[in-house]
Amino acid sequence: MPDHGLILLLAETGGPPVAAWCVGDGRIDALPPGQDLAGWRGRITALVPAAQAPVLALTAQETATADQALAVARLAAQDHGLAPGSTVVAGRDDGQVVTTLVAQQALAAWQAQVVALIGRSADALLPAGLLLPPPPAGTVHRASLGRGMVLARTDQAAFVAEAPLWQALVPDGARVVDWAERDLGPRLLQAHAAPWLDMQGGAAGQAAWPVRRLARLAVLVSVLALAVPVAQIVRWRVDAARIAAASVAQVRARFPAVTDLASAEQAVNAARLRAQAGADGWAPPTAALWQALRAAPGVRLAGLQHTAQGSLRFTLAAREIAPVDAVLLALQRDGWRLAQPPAPVRDGAGIVATITMRAP
Repeated sequence: MPDHGLILLLAETGGPPVAAWCVGDGRIDALPPGQDLAGWRGRITALVPAAQAPVLALTAQETATADQALAVARLAAQDHGLAPGSTVVAGRDDGQVVTTLVAQQALAAWQAQVVALIGRSADALLPAGLLLPPPPAGTVHRASLGRGMVLARTDQAAFVAEAPLWQALVPDGARVVDWAERDLGPRLLQAHAAPWLDMQGGAAGQAAWPVRRLARLAVLVSVLALAVPVAQIVRWRVDAARIAAASVAQVRARFPAVTDLASAEQAVNAARLRAQAGADGWAPPTAALWQALRAAPGVRLAGLQHTAQGSLRFTLAAREIAPVDAVLLALQRDGWRLAQPPAPVRDGAGIVATITMRAP
């Protein structure tokens, strides 16, 4: 067993690790967030985020060899169109054969994270979900590590504990056993010394496989193929909903009539335009007018006057009335109120129109 080194739990988005542990003299100790890891000596083990490397597992028993199991796993993955260009890596874990998909591009990205943190590549890469020991049927193991990465493992899969995957892979009525990080010390040491599965290549040597149950692998692959992207979509929607709710709450504190994001936006825009009215509101309406004129090169500003009441009176000149109307429509779409203009006047070969604009 390596007597010193470092274990990293990589973040999904790169940057600092979710958690890090140092290994020495058969002990494992968590490192504080922000610890400088550059130049760390010894063996480096990197744990890949469970959301990016879900694991399939079946009980190792009877007839088939690990090579046969790996071949079937690859065929199942190809049949379900998972990650073109990926390969399947298999290993053994306490009486189970565990498999995961590995893409060379993802492998390079994970190693790049490690190099950025330490200055050299990891000696081993393995899915973080394998830190949880395999549970008996009807039980799910769960643990939260570092900065909020929640792992889950059933007797058939190891994955990130997000709602879509949990609903798809955890049996109804399953008993949930939560593991504290300190209780995973022996598993961390084992992952560091002899990984159950190294994503850099190499299948387990002589694991047996239940041939009559290999069809279940295809079912699990299919479920994960659908559930992993769904989990990511749900995560984005939850984040967006949380941000929207916080924004509405802030606006409602000032405007109690606000009920949703659309009404909040309307209230803020109306308040902004009201604030821009008055004798000191010269700049905003003038800027809005210039912005509208930039999109209508055929229209010329022939006159401009700002009143003490906060309105802006301007004269537009153009060859035809259509580009003038386009400028006025653009201002109205931005929320500005335009007084009913008089009929445009022909001035030589062109059209002249005088308009008064004010905030609502």
